[in-house]
Amino acid sequence: MTLVASDRRRPGGPLTAGSRPIRSSAALEAGVTDRLAQWGRSLLAAPLQLLTLGHRTPGSFFAVAPDSWPGDAVAGQRLLSGSYAAHGETGSILLGDQDPPWQRADAGPLWIAALNGFAWLRDLRDCGDPAGAVLAVHMIDDWMAREGRFSTATWPRDVLASRIVEWIRHYDWLSTAADPGFAGRFVQSLGRQRVHLKRVSRAGLAGHEAVAVLKAMIFADLAFLREGKGVEKSVDQAVSRLSRFVKRYVLHDGIVAERAPHFQLEVLRHLIDVRAALLSAERRPTAEIVAAIDRLAPMLRFFRHGDGGLALFNGAWEGDRALIDLVLARSGSGEAAPAMALASGFQRLAAGTSLVIADAGSPPGRGMDAQAHAGTLSFEMSAAHERLIVNCGVYPGAPREWRHFMRFTAAHSTAVIDDTNSSEITDHGALEYRAGNVLVDRAEDQGAQWLDMCHDGYRSLFGIIHRRRLWLSPDGGDLRGEEMFTGPEGRPVTVPDKRFIVRFHLHPAVKATLAQSGQAVLMRLPSGRGWKLRASGAGIGLAESIYLGEEGRQRRTEQIVLVGQIPAEGAAVKWALTRLEG
Repeated sequence: MTLVASDRRRPGGPLTAGSRPIRSSAALEAGVTDRLAQWGRSLLAAPLQLLTLGHRTPGSFFAVAPDSWPGDAVAGQRLLSGSYAAHGETGSILLGDQDPPWQRADAGPLWIAALNGFAWLRDLRDCGDPAGAVLAVHMIDDWMAREGRFSTATWPRDVLASRIVEWIRHYDWLSTAADPGFAGRFVQSLGRQRVHLKRVSRAGLAGHEAVAVLKAMIFADLAFLREGKGVEKSVDQAVSRLSRFVKRYVLHDGIVAERAPHFQLEVLRHLIDVRAALLSAERRPTAEIVAAIDRLAPMLRFFRHGDGGLALFNGAWEGDRALIDLVLARSGSGEAAPAMALASGFQRLAAGTSLVIADAGSPPGRGMDAQAHAGTLSFEMSAAHERLIVNCGVYPGAPREWRHFMRFTAAHSTAVIDDTNSSEITDHGALEYRAGNVLVDRAEDQGAQWLDMCHDGYRSLFGIIHRRRLWLSPDGGDLRGEEMFTGPEGRPVTVPDKRFIVRFHLHPAVKATLAQSGQAVLMRLPSGRGWKLRASGAGIGLAESIYLGEEGRQRRTEQIVLVGQIPAEGAAVKWALTRLEG
């Protein structure tokens, strides 16, 4: 594996990294955060006050539309056999085991979170066997008996939000297999969880999690709307809070603040659910929620490659094509993908059957960068329904070390200087010394499209500005690029003779070979179509890489590398990626 990457502290492992000390304030901040977390855990471990729900037990919850997202029948049958698979891990859910499934010692945290989130209820519902409802009721009863008190494994805020929504939306289906006492136990437990969610959500909500949590609060309040005016007021407050949040979280160009395609999909789906729930309660969704949906949908199309999957920026993976289609259909928006996203900086070049998506914006801001990647100026390219140039991506459930390494600049199709990230990835996950002043200029001329981009992520370390120019021909058969490494404002490079590597990670389905005495690389796609990359100003070669863009799979692949040195006067590399005829 020669995916040489970079972190400014050289953490070790399969990726070689650069080095730079962390500011002392980061350690101080981490200590304060740890103390606050310990205080919060002790507070939350205290007995929770039960919600007074009155004496009525509803035959069905008020004004919440049943779940309409399709389940996986195969996964449902697997559940009936006593096995649950999530995030690449499979484990037993047999309730008679001495080790109950909800906090299994041998299970990973993502598997535990998925199981306790109960999204798998729709798999049982759609498995085609009436025994699915029986098992679902049995599982919920077991959870209520074992996990009624707070624990860090089964009651974290995002898991709690998912569980509340799934329980409410499947209540009518669950009631078909429930005993007469189930409804009372169920409503009491749900009311308790509702109170706890409100308590832990008074502050600290951010990013996509905020949308999921506020959605759950709206669902819970709508479900208990018959309980009185206090709940009515609570609904209005939760809807108002979500409306204010999405107005600023969904940027003016329609991309979420984390700048991540998978969160784009997730947030759009959440808001579609909220809209449906409000309409079922004969309440009009707010203008902010409607506008957010209208902005999100075309930008989700923006991130789709020719194969229907998502581009791999900021922790994304390809995703479920059928789900993406369904979310877009239910959004009600038929607006096509635009060519650019002005607020977030993403750019899209499309001509013929070729599509190029480039990250020409600054990394996400503080608080939105916990999963952000240091991939500034990286691009991906697909030809018809086949991917050619990719970023390495990362699927949920990938090993922790790989989730860290895939954030490195070297895991993206862009340039790396001195094996150093363009934005520092701290031990706490946030970005520091991020690539700033990311500039982009776009032009078109007789069908040809240009992008001229630059960032200063290497200025403070080496006095180097990375500038990348891309040109796509009118027929899409010729993509040309130029990489320039210069000092700022035309001055000499501060730290000369640093090595640069321009990387083009290839999709695993692409077969690549060196040609023309090592002066070019030939690429063959599964369809038989061929492409050739040649370059001047740098040595060209092939190296190993890895692809984590498909859920649950680590696939070996290759990358094309252009390697050279940056003298004091700067350096320039030109390359051309051309489609082969015949």
